[in-house]
Amino acid sequence: LEKSNVKKKRGSVVWALGLSWLSTLLLAILAIFLMLLTTICSEGFMRKQVTRSSFADYAYSYLYDNYVSYGASTGFDADVMTGFMSVDQVESDMQDAVAGLYAKTLTYYTRDNIAEAVYNAMEQATADRGITLEGDTKTAVETVAEAVRMEYASYTAVPLVSQLRTLVQKLQKVMVIGLVVSAVLLCAAVVSMLHISRKDARLGARCLVYALGGAAVVCLVLGVGVKPMIGLTRLGIDPPALKNLLIAYVGGLFGRFVVMAVIYFVLAIVLGVLVSRHKKHRA
Repeated sequence: LEKSNVKKKRGSVVWALGLSWLSTLLLAILAIFLMLLTTICSEGFMRKQVTRSSFADYAYSYLYDNYVSYGASTGFDADVMTGFMSVDQVESDMQDAVAGLYAKTLTYYTRDNIAEAVYNAMEQATADRGITLEGDTKTAVETVAEAVRMEYASYTAVPLVSQLRTLVQKLQKVMVIGLVVSAVLLCAAVVSMLHISRKDARLGARCLVYALGGAAVVCLVLGVGVKPMIGLTRLGIDPPALKNLLIAYVGGLFGRFVVMAVIYFVLAIVLGVLVSRHKKHRA
């Protein structure tokens, strides 16, 4: 009878540890779903990365230099070519583009007002010199204004917007289902683990600590170890505004894993302390 009890106890330990490992896996999967839900599927997250990456400052600097060169080649001052633009406007227009990505209907911004503003500024500058825009001169000015518009619209648009839109829509459809399924499976695994170890409460508690600690390690590895392997800073992405935005965005993605790792570690430590105190109290 004693041998039978020992075998049953060993079997319970094996099953409890196995379910603990399964719980670690499910906790890691749950963290992945939460990461996707709060990053790629979140308009607020992308807005934050646009600001965090100083996208507007880099884009403004790049566009300013380009527009000044346009003016130098056509005989217009820098103020004429850049007077319509400011860092705040670039920031605002990029935020509008992000809102358009997550809107019910995908919204594109052609920035026709930019061409109009540049054309009016160039027309006024030529009028101040006593020149009237007509014929080939007018066509040339319209061409420059359109080039300015196209470049500005390109820089204040979300990169790969169509592909991102498709990805976001697909993720939004499966995220809720994935979260519910993973949460239900996790609850089932934890309940089963506690049921198997019901005659040894400390065993069940320790298995929970192992599961949380293991999940924390997995999340920490994903959050800290994977990002450097991608090597975004070494990629020759141009312009700098886009590169910095991509670095900030990917950094934010993996940063979510670090947050989840901290949460799991804290829970594991708290549970471990409670188990230790209970053990001392019983002793």
